[in-house]
Amino acid sequence: MVKIVTRSTTVGASLPGRGQGAVKARSGAELTIAGGASESGMTPVEMLDAALAGCLVLSVRIAARKRGWQDRLVSVDVDVQHEKAADGPSRVTKFRSAFRIEGDFDESERKALIAEAHDLCTVGNTLERGTQIVDVETIDE
Repeated sequence: MVKIVTRSTTVGASLPGRGQGAVKARSGAELTIAGGASESGMTPVEMLDAALAGCLVLSVRIAARKRGWQDRLVSVDVDVQHEKAADGPSRVTKFRSAFRIEGDFDESERKALIAEAHDLCTVGNTLERGTQIVDVETIDE
């Protein structure tokens, strides 16, 4: 029997009147918010880049497993860089992703893993296709 484990999908952010804020997932993970270049922590846009990079590395591993190649995958690294719009409103207009896949794969297999990772990645699919942001009074689980 397969046991399905779920995780909360709720994340909150808080900011005191002075000092740094934090982002905390109900699952327990926490990050410090950097409000400026000299502060520790991640800026919200770096968190966006990190979400895409993290989703892509996990998706490569899932793709390798689906193809029966998991034993050949030594490691995968993805660097993500964003480009901000020159005009308003403030937004990211482009992401670049650079993959490094270590393992016994030829170039066509690497390309197949990367293509499938893009198909599987929830974060990337959301960024490419857009979504709604809806304000509500409270979020219940």
